[in-house]
Amino acid sequence: MEKRQVLFVNLRRIEREGLESLLAARRLGYEVVLLGRSLPPFAAPLVTAFYQVDTYDRATALAAARDVAGRYDIAGVPSFTEVDVQLVAAIAAELGLPGMTTDAALKARNKYHMKQGLQDMRDVLPTYHRVRNLTELRTAVRDIGLPAVIKPTGASGSKGIFELRDEDDLEAAVEQLEKIARPQFDAVFQQFGAEFIVEEYLEGEELSVEGLIAGGEPHVVMVTDKLTSAPYHLELQHVMPSALPSDVLAEVQATTVQIVSALGFDNCAFHLEAKWGPRGMKFIEVAARPAGDYIVSHLVPLSCGIDYFANVVRIAVGAPLELEPDRDLHAGLRFVLADRSGRFEGLGGIEDVCADPGYPYFFLEHPVGTEVTLPPASFGLQRVAAVCARHVNRAGLDALLSDVDCLVSARVTVAETALA
Repeated sequence: MEKRQVLFVNLRRIEREGLESLLAARRLGYEVVLLGRSLPPFAAPLVTAFYQVDTYDRATALAAARDVAGRYDIAGVPSFTEVDVQLVAAIAAELGLPGMTTDAALKARNKYHMKQGLQDMRDVLPTYHRVRNLTELRTAVRDIGLPAVIKPTGASGSKGIFELRDEDDLEAAVEQLEKIARPQFDAVFQQFGAEFIVEEYLEGEELSVEGLIAGGEPHVVMVTDKLTSAPYHLELQHVMPSALPSDVLAEVQATTVQIVSALGFDNCAFHLEAKWGPRGMKFIEVAARPAGDYIVSHLVPLSCGIDYFANVVRIAVGAPLELEPDRDLHAGLRFVLADRSGRFEGLGGIEDVCADPGYPYFFLEHPVGTEVTLPPASFGLQRVAAVCARHVNRAGLDALLSDVDCLVSARVTVAETALA
């Protein structure tokens, strides 16, 4: 019997995650046709056909998808990437395959529309306003108060998050955001550009919820404890399962199901971010695609054995999900940061990590020789490596992750002109 194909729209930014998504489709017996801006060398052997197209040009991309459907027996269009959520939804609708509605896809991509879609759940929402300039920000802050947080409505990957601690921070934040929220800075800003959402600063423990929803039925796979940097909120550490008390976890999971259902999410993965604090669970945002930072590509399989990426493909083709865990371990990841801008020369101490079986994966985020820059000039270069750890209990895992900071260091050379 001839194999059917699944249509991928671009691949995930992190190559190892992109590789795992392709391997997941192959494990399920599907060939992959890739529609995208480029074909990375690692992906070429795993892709049956590649159609190069500017996926920011929706009309052209849809026409290419129709051409693909005329040539191949497309069984599904899995959604793996943030910027392509709306395009994947449109392609799925065009081809009569499982996908999201246009309205739900917009709410997934725009943080303001997302919160507007949750007005019946005001108890979990922070106070927020949409702003486009400094004047609107000053007005919004008079209502919200300080401290507050401002970020682009269409961003992802912690790009452009600024804390507002006092009045002097407002002008500086808008100045930086107007530089950042442009396609020239990052292609993720093609659609919504310089549109921002400002929200009250939330106290509490930061967490994320990894899940899947198919046929209108949400499934929470894992709750993850998160650690982020100050003041730019780069994600530094992910640990699963969460150490929150069982009653808190039950409330978090139930509220998550309410949120994704209220937003109309369906036939997609989801990655929800929130805080648990003195006022209970407060919602930050939710994406209609798998979590990044190796959370579902590597940590979920390490912790519980569930093949998350394979389930993303199953959703796309309308197949039953397989969510039965086969292990009960604690897994986590710690990023290694550059402490200065300059030329990344490699890592010190990585030999000790690679020799320890408690660290099953090590990922280099940038090639040696990369010029790294710290936020706010760049939000994607300070993290130079990631180390995964696993243990039978949380205390042991926490010790392994803590040791990463002691064992591994980034070597960065500052140019002489920068020192002058």
